[in-house]
Amino acid sequence: MRFLTFFVIFIITTNESNAGSWCKAIYNKDISEGEINKQIKKCRNSDNFFLAIHSYYQNSGHLVNSFIAEYCDLRKQIITTNPRDGDPYFTVVCEFRRNSLRK
Repeated sequence: MRFLTFFVIFIITTNESNAGSWCKAIYNKDISEGEINKQIKKCRNSDNFFLAIHSYYQNSGHLVNSFIAEYCDLRKQIITTNPRDGDPYFTVVCEFRRNSLRK
């Protein structure tokens, strides 16, 4: 019984889970002006941020970098991907910066 109690306590304390809430914003080639900002404004109570920008835009790489600087916590890990065959999006996954957008 002692071993079982110790084992359960060990499992609970070592497997910390930090799922948090997610926000997703997708910048498609047919999106209207200002729509991406409307999507991001809905993120104000989110912990994590996913952004995809279609490579159709000539400046999509720069847009990704500016969104990272503005909305991601730069002290935390940021995962990015570049467009490849079959997936024409630049993507970013990061922890959403706690800034003036948050309530």
